[in-house]
Amino acid sequence: MRFNVTFFIQCFPELIAKIPFTLWLGVLSFAASFVLAALITVLRNARIRPVRWIISVYISFFRSTPYITQLFIFYYGIPQFVPAMRTMTADTAFVISVALNSSAFITEIIRGGLLSVDKGQKEAAMSVGMNRFQMMKEIVIPQAFVSALPALGNSFVGTVKNTAVAFTVGVVEILSQSKILAAQGFNYMEAYIAAGMVYWMLILVLDFLQKKLEKRACRFL
Repeated sequence: MRFNVTFFIQCFPELIAKIPFTLWLGVLSFAASFVLAALITVLRNARIRPVRWIISVYISFFRSTPYITQLFIFYYGIPQFVPAMRTMTADTAFVISVALNSSAFITEIIRGGLLSVDKGQKEAAMSVGMNRFQMMKEIVIPQAFVSALPALGNSFVGTVKNTAVAFTVGVVEILSQSKILAAQGFNYMEAYIAAGMVYWMLILVLDFLQKKLEKRACRFL
């Protein structure tokens, strides 16, 4: 069976046209993940033991089970018991499930960033009259953010790549579009290689922007 070069080249315009939607899914999912992770970090530091126990179970479950399993449970399983969720779109289900999954990992990234700030700096801030809020705002959070930025960038890239899983619930992104194209003439090899190359180029651009952001963030410290 010969490799259809013409079909391979023709795939790119339609796959590239799906980049904005794929990025939108990735950005929205990551933003929701980060907000949820920040909330979990606050609750995790609470002195209420049942809350801390629930958070620990939450993080353990979402870090220890395959993401695609979580997506299927959320999109196919839970709506059977919660009728109100049956009208939920595949796009919405994907974003929420990614937020639930990724927030467990981002919570650990945030925790690592906060722990990277030297205790001596915190003590020095308190000794010069700063309250806890001022210390966190001026000393801890800026340094923790820079420290966590590479891991957060990797998490964002992973979220964008995870959009490929969305085709399993009917979301038409880059991989799903390549499957549609492939089915037209059974040129699966050509279509999937083209999709892989589009993802590759997209991630290279995101990696470049991430490194630029890291360098700029370091200058503010």
